[in-house]
Amino acid sequence: MLKLITTIACLISLVATQANAQDATIKSFDGESEASVVIIDGLSKSETYGGKTKNNYKLTDTDIMTVFGKYIKTSTQLTGAASKSETARNWEVGLRYEKVFIADVLSGFLQHKAESDPYNGIYTQRDSTDLGAKYYLTKSDTLTSILEAGLRYSSQNPAFIDADGEESKSTTGARLYSETSGKFNDSTSGKFWIEYVPNFKSSDFSYSTAEASLTVTMSSLLSLKTAYNVYHREVGPKKDTTTFTTALVAKY
Repeated sequence: MLKLITTIACLISLVATQANAQDATIKSFDGESEASVVIIDGLSKSETYGGKTKNNYKLTDTDIMTVFGKYIKTSTQLTGAASKSETARNWEVGLRYEKVFIADVLSGFLQHKAESDPYNGIYTQRDSTDLGAKYYLTKSDTLTSILEAGLRYSSQNPAFIDADGEESKSTTGARLYSETSGKFNDSTSGKFWIEYVPNFKSSDFSYSTAEASLTVTMSSLLSLKTAYNVYHREVGPKKDTTTFTTALVAKY
């Protein structure tokens, strides 16, 4: 039997965040947080907990600071086992500074993030720093489309074998990102984004990520979001990692 459960703790957290955001002294803050819980109870027991947040702080009319993060954890208990064991864990946390040069047209940004995906055989932790530009192809109440391009420097643990056969912990590359979001009607909206990170030294270390999502508004605070994410790397026994998520979302 499969149950999709949004726990009381998640609801309390989302509502508390919204209450804080409504403080009259915070007029230059907006964000979005989501939480999901999936419990499977059958021949084996599995629990997956996920959360994601993105919060924007408008320091001035042309300076924006963004804090973002996500976390997914899965524990599984096989038939006959005495306890659950962790089978998946993925997290990311980052900070981004954006400088607006031309409103709704062109911005520059500096971003740093740390991420981990050890059970997928990728890395225990990877730190990445981006420097680039953001360009709006279009922006309106119903359709927004952007392009981002820049450079990325990454370091990771454990080390990897580079294109010259030497052990290395750092690499440089480019970062190309595209995002399109739009409203189908007053209650339904969609988003699609894709990120490609080509490596300057070897294409074996290039990777890409894409996600399509659909969001249905339930109230002024809460929405239900369904998303399908694909992570692709050039090497490894399994090159694609997919994640399908249904989550409760709070916008504030």
